[in-house]
Amino acid sequence: METALEAMLEVLQAAAPRAAEEFQVPAEVELFLLDDAAIADANARHLGCTGPTNILSFPGGADAPGVLLLSLDTLRRECLLYGQDPSEHAVRLLAHGMGHLCGLDHGPAMDALCEGCMDAGCTALCNEGGAALAGVVSF
Repeated sequence: METALEAMLEVLQAAAPRAAEEFQVPAEVELFLLDDAAIADANARHLGCTGPTNILSFPGGADAPGVLLLSLDTLRRECLLYGQDPSEHAVRLLAHGMGHLCGLDHGPAMDALCEGCMDAGCTALCNEGGAALAGVVSF
């Protein structure tokens, strides 16, 4: 059974031939689920920013996977603030992070890629019965 991240990687790999030269699809992606304190530390250490954020992306290299850091505390807080379904919002954040892993900045190309990744990720979650994130993001 395909995971949401695997489905998103397939979307990225299919988009790569049509994309700009800077577009680099990681061969693998590691996902770390953190609390606000841990992601705030990573945000300060690596980006010089203060406080927690929802997701951070670190592109890999030839021999290193891309890395996504997702704050479950921020995810929960955003879901409550904006009335969003936790699994759907988690997939949205992962899709956004995947776009940054490929070297995209905010804009129309990133938005289009995120839509494709979200569709693939949500489909994969539905095929899994939503079990992959249900225990992690329910509250």
